[in-house]
Amino acid sequence: MKEATGSHAVLLFRLFVPYAVILLASLLVGWFAYDKTSELVESESRERNSAVLDQVRESLDRRFAEIETIARQMSSESKVLSFQFVKSPFSDTHPYRLWELEKSLFDYQVFNHFIVDYYIAYKNSGMVVSPGKVYTSRQLYDLQLHYEGLSYEDWYKQLFNEFHYKTYMPGTEVEYEGKAYSVVSYMQSFGSRDSQGMITVLIDNKQIQEMLGHIDIEQGGFAYIADQNGRVISQIGDVYPDSNLKALAIREGFFRGQWKGEDMLITQTTSGYNGWTYVAAQPEAVVLRKAHYIKELTLSVFTASLALGLVAAFVLAYRSSTPVIKLQRMLPSADRRGTNRNRLLRLNAMEDIHHSVSELIDSREALRRRLDEQLPLMQNVFFDRLLKGGFTSMEDVENAMDHAKIFISGSCHTLAVIRLGGYQAPYNEGMLTELDIVKMAVSDRISGMEPESLKIHDLGENQLALLLSSHADTEERCREEVKRRVTRIFDQILSLHQAGITIAVGGQQSRLTEIYRSFGEAIFVQNHAYWGGREQIIFHDDMKLTVPAYYFPSDVEQRLIQMVKSGNYQETQQLIKMIRDKNKGELQPSLAVERILSQELCGTLMKCRERGQQGPDGMMPEMDTILKAADPRMDPASLIEMVQRALLELCRQNEQRKKSHNDKLAVQLASFIHKHFHDPDLSLAMLAREARTSEAYVSYFFKEHIGLNFSDYLENIRMNRAKALLAGENRPISEIAFSVGYLSLNSFSRAFKRANGVSATEYRRLNQA
Repeated sequence: MKEATGSHAVLLFRLFVPYAVILLASLLVGWFAYDKTSELVESESRERNSAVLDQVRESLDRRFAEIETIARQMSSESKVLSFQFVKSPFSDTHPYRLWELEKSLFDYQVFNHFIVDYYIAYKNSGMVVSPGKVYTSRQLYDLQLHYEGLSYEDWYKQLFNEFHYKTYMPGTEVEYEGKAYSVVSYMQSFGSRDSQGMITVLIDNKQIQEMLGHIDIEQGGFAYIADQNGRVISQIGDVYPDSNLKALAIREGFFRGQWKGEDMLITQTTSGYNGWTYVAAQPEAVVLRKAHYIKELTLSVFTASLALGLVAAFVLAYRSSTPVIKLQRMLPSADRRGTNRNRLLRLNAMEDIHHSVSELIDSREALRRRLDEQLPLMQNVFFDRLLKGGFTSMEDVENAMDHAKIFISGSCHTLAVIRLGGYQAPYNEGMLTELDIVKMAVSDRISGMEPESLKIHDLGENQLALLLSSHADTEERCREEVKRRVTRIFDQILSLHQAGITIAVGGQQSRLTEIYRSFGEAIFVQNHAYWGGREQIIFHDDMKLTVPAYYFPSDVEQRLIQMVKSGNYQETQQLIKMIRDKNKGELQPSLAVERILSQELCGTLMKCRERGQQGPDGMMPEMDTILKAADPRMDPASLIEMVQRALLELCRQNEQRKKSHNDKLAVQLASFIHKHFHDPDLSLAMLAREARTSEAYVSYFFKEHIGLNFSDYLENIRMNRAKALLAGENRPISEIAFSVGYLSLNSFSRAFKRANGVSATEYRRLNQA
C-alpha cells in the first residue's frame, strides 16, 4: 500500500508541474496582450461601430430594394391597375373581380419576415385589398389597422391627398390585427390623381431596431437612420423624443461632437442607394473608462487567476492521476512483471499503460487479420446460398455482397459449370490435392482474363462454377456475348489442363435472385450430356435431350417452397408455369416419368405446410390431394395439375394471412394515434414500441397501408380536433393548442395557418359569426 501511495504521489507531481507551467506562461502572455490591447480600445470601438453600421446599411439597402421591387411589380399587374377605375365595387361583376384580385395577391410575409403586411387602397371605390382580406377603407382602419395618434380622416388624406413615390414614413406605433407593432410605412402611388391607387407596405421597425442594436450604444449612446430630407426613420437610444424631428447636422466618417453637453464619439455613413444617413454615437468617457478599467483589472485578474489556477491544476492533476493508477492496476501486464521491474514502471505509469495498450492493439490487429482470413469462407457461403436460391429479394443479395466484399453488376447473368476431365470417383487424398492445385491454376488464369465481370466458385471435387455478368441490353446479345466469352475461357483452360474439360452453360437471367435457375439448368445439362471422350462446350439453350427425364431440380424445389411459405403468389405462379413449360414443351416425359414427378410434387406440398396448420376436422386441407396421388388409376397429368393448384391455393392462403396481419396492424396503429394524439411526445418511436417493431418498418408500413406519412396523418387529426374546439368552445387558443398536442402557441399557429389557410383567430371569428 505504501508503494502504491508513493507511485500516486510521483504521478500526481508529474501531472501537476505541466499544468502549473502552462498556466503561468498563459497568464504572462495574457498580461502582455491585455496591456497592448487596452491602448487600441478606442480605435477598435470606432472601427467596430463603423463596420456594424456599414453592415446594417448594406442589409437595409437590400431589404428596401426588395420592397420597392415588390411594390413596382404589384403596381404593374393588370388586375391591380384595372380595379382603380371601379367606383361601385359591389355591382355587376365587380365583386368577382375583387375576389380574383384578392386571390392573386402573394403573401410575402410568409417568406419575408421583414414585412408585417401590405395592402392596396383604391380612391374611387374606397376598397382596400391585402392577401386573404378585403375591406372598405373605414373597416380596415377601424377593425384591422390603427396608427397611434392618427385619425381615420388624417390617415385617408395621407394616402390620397398627394402622389407618393418611394415614400417612407418614420417608425410609428400601430395596432394591426389586434397586435401592437412598430412599423415604417412604405407608400407608392399608381394611376392618375382622379383614379389614384396606393400600395402601402408595413415594414417591421423592430427588426430595423434589432439591426441597429448590434451597435455598442450603452450608457447614453444612440443610433438612428435618417432619410435624404433629414427625417429620422428609425432610432434606438435617447436621441429624440419625437421621431419627426430633423437629424443631427454631422459630417461623414469619424469625429468628436457635443450632445446634451457631453463629448461623443460619432460615426456616420451614407447610403449610395437612397442617400439615407446612418449615425451611431457613444459617450467618449464610456469608451475611455473601458480602457482604464481593463488596465486596472488585468493585474487583479492575473493574481486571482494564478491562485485559482494552481488550485485547479492540483485538482485536475489528482483527478487525472487517479484513473491512471486504477487502470495500471487493472492491466494484466503489470502482474506478469518482476518486483523490481514493477516498481520502476509504477514510477512511469504512462509507459506501463502504453505498453499494455500496445499489446491490446496488436491483439486487435491479429483478430482483424483472422477475420480477413475468413473472408474466402464468407464468399463461399454467399455463392452457395445464391446458387441454391436462398435469396428472396435483391436487397438481401446486396447486403450479403457488402458483408462478403463481393461486387457483381450487370443486366444479364449466366451460370456455367466447368468439369475437369481425368478424375473419377472414388477420390483419394493425393487426387484431391492435385485437383486443388489444378483448380487454383484454372481460377488464376480465368480471373486474369476478366477480373470484374466473372466470378469463380469451387463446387468441390472436379467442378468449378463461373458466374458471367453482362451489360447487354437484349437477351440475344447477352447470349452471343456469353458464347464468345465461354469459348475464350475454354481455350485458355484447355491450354493449361490437358486431361480435357467440359463446360455446361445454363440460360440467361436478369436478376441475381434467379441465378439458381441457370445453375440448375447447367447441372441438368451436365448430368444428361453425352460424354464422347472429347472436350466440349454445351449450352442449355442449344441442347436436345434424347433420354426420358423431367425438370424439377432441388434448387427449384427449394425456391418454390420459399415462395409458397412467404405468400408471394405472383412469383409462385411464374415458377409453376416455368416448371410446367419445361416439362411439356422441352422434355415431353412419359406417363411413368410424370407419375414420379407427381409424387415429388406431393412431397413438396407436404414441405410447404407450416407446423400446426390443420383444417376444421383436424386434417390438413391438402391431404385429399396427397391421398389421390397414391391412387394408381389417377391420370398423372391431372394429378400434377391438381398438386400445382393446391400449391397456389396454399400460397394464396399464406398471402391472405399476411394481409390480415397487416390490416390488423394498420387498425392498431391508427387506433393508437387517435387515442394519444393529444400527447406532445407522440412519435414513430412510440408507435414502434406499440407494434413491437422498428421505426423504419413502421414508417414504411404507415405510408404503404394508410396512404399518408405519419406526420401528415397526425397533423390532420390534430387540426380537425382543433377546428371543432375553435368553432364550439370559447377556451383560449393556447389551451386548445396544448389539448391537441402542441407545446407552444407559436408552433400550433404556424401549423394551423399552413393546414387551413387562415389563422386560428380568424377561423374562430368566421365560424362563430
